[in-house]
Formats: sequence, C-alpha cells, structure tokens
Amino acid sequence: MNRLEKLDTLVANNKRAAGLIAAGAVGYVALKALSKVACLFKRFILPGYNLIERYGKGSYAAVTACTDGIGKGFVLELAKRGFNLAMFVRNVEKAQELVEEIKKTINDKIDVKIVQIDFLKVHQPGVVQAAIKQVEDIDISLLVNNAGMSLINKLSIESFTEEELSNMIVFNIYSQVLFTFYLLPKLRSRGKKSGIVNLSSVSTIISMPAFHMYSGTKVFNDYFSKSMGEEYKGIIDVLSLKPAYVDTPLVSQIKEKKLCISPQECANAALNNLGRYEETNGHYKHMFASFIQNMFKSAINNKLRKICQVQREKIQLPQDKVF
Repeated sequence: MNRLEKLDTLVANNKRAAGLIAAGAVGYVALKALSKVACLFKRFILPGYNLIERYGKGSYAAVTACTDGIGKGFVLELAKRGFNLAMFVRNVEKAQELVEEIKKTINDKIDVKIVQIDFLKVHQPGVVQAAIKQVEDIDISLLVNNAGMSLINKLSIESFTEEELSNMIVFNIYSQVLFTFYLLPKLRSRGKKSGIVNLSSVSTIISMPAFHMYSGTKVFNDYFSKSMGEEYKGIIDVLSLKPAYVDTPLVSQIKEKKLCISPQECANAALNNLGRYEETNGHYKHMFASFIQNMFKSAINNKLRKICQVQREKIQLPQDKVF
C-alpha cells in the first residue's frame, strides 16, 4: 500500500476528525482574511479619533521645525482640527507668515506661540530646556517631533564630512529625544490623554546602501517611539510615522515622484492613525511604497550600490586619509 492509499484509509477511518481539521483550517483562513479586511476598513474608511476631544479643547499642539514640509503640513492640519499651536522654529519670520496664513484661511481665533531654536545646537546643555520654558504656562497635549534632515546629494558615506555626520545625528536624534524628555512631565500629568508623533521613515523597512546615516537615525526614532509607547500606554498615544516621499524641499532633487504625497496628506493620514496604532506609513501610497521596497530589496540595493561606487570613485581622498 503506497502513501496516498494509506492516507485515504486514514481519512476514511477518521472522517469526523478529518472533517474537524478541515473545518478548522477553513475557519482559520477565513478569520485571517476577515482580519485583513477589518484592518483595511479601520485604516481607510473609519475616521480617526476626534483628537481635540481626546486630548482636550483649548490645548496646544507643539510642532518642531514646522515652517516648511511635513511640519507645516502638521501645523495646518492641527489648526483645522481645533488645536492651538506651539511652533518651535529656526526662522521666526517664516513662522509669522505661516501664522498669518492660518488665521486668514483656517481659524482667526487660534492662539500660536512661536519659539526660536537652532536645531543644530539642541545637543548643547540647556538649549531645549530653555525653549520649553517659554511655553511652560500653556497646556500642551500633543507633541509632533518633526525636526529631521537628510543630504540627498550625499550617498557614499565617504562623501560626508565629519560635521555633516554629526549634524545628522544631532538633528534627527537629539532633537526628538530631548523635546520628548522635557515635555513628558507636562504630557503625562494633565489628567487627560496626550499624544506624541515621532517622524521616522519608510527607509527603516530594509537596510540599503546610501541610506546608512539617514535610515540609521530613523531606526532609532522608530524604536524610541515604540518603547515610549509601551512605557506610557494608556497615558500617552505614541505613533512612529514612517512616510516615503513627501513633496518637500528635502526631496526636491528626486525625479521619480509617482508615490509622492503632499505634506498635508501625510499629516492628515498620520493624525487619523494616532491612538490606534504604534506605527504607520500613513497614506495608502506610502503603504504601497513600503510593500514595493520589501518586494524588490535586492534590485534596489544593487542599483544603489552602483550609484555609491560611482560617487566614491569621484572622491579624491588626501594621502593622509588613506589607510
């Protein structure tokens, strides 16, 4: 008797058990499918929380580096949702122009606090603390850690200067950690839920040539967010936002923008996920970008590796730096 005949005999002798196993398998597949459908429904059809109700009417959203790009998108979306604003910026004049735009087009009753800060100096003792002190008398219920930088024209790590390497770490990591650190006592002691959105990146999905510094700092942002979310679960909603290309000055040199979205689309999608998930790509286009990145990892890495090699070959290292 061959194996198939033995299997047929086994099934025939144990029809009830085989039926239960088959039904269980079908049920499991059906539940998984329903779970996926429910997740898609929740993400794309159900509206997000009413955040001003969740965090408190009259409260303020603090946003870092918000005169351009994604930060500006968050400021505009938060103003639409009824939040007052605390804007931490480098350029006060641009911030004032943005406030005028908000008052004319969205809400002329909104209260906005503008705090100037040099994000390349946030690692220096007292810099962030002094900035936070300027808004200590207002009820901040939401923090958006948007400040971040990348150098699109720098691919091979050998093309960086030491100062550029240091600046990226300071801008992308110190800023997020220290703003969170100094605002945490205020956020957790309000007697009402609070929220934090930390900007990470879709570049954290896979390790890639040319993204060593940027994706390395953004992986830190992602894990920092998730750990904070676990520690303050039930008190503070913490979201790690991993967008792909957003139409900002940061990606102005990139030619291929099929999956690129506007800063407000990015902010709106993120805010709709806040309180529901610990991480998100936000917009459905960026979820697709994440899927594509995973699917074609080898092809992407091969192309980037060649680009890095070309850039390295153009660099003439001084003799004293050749080991």
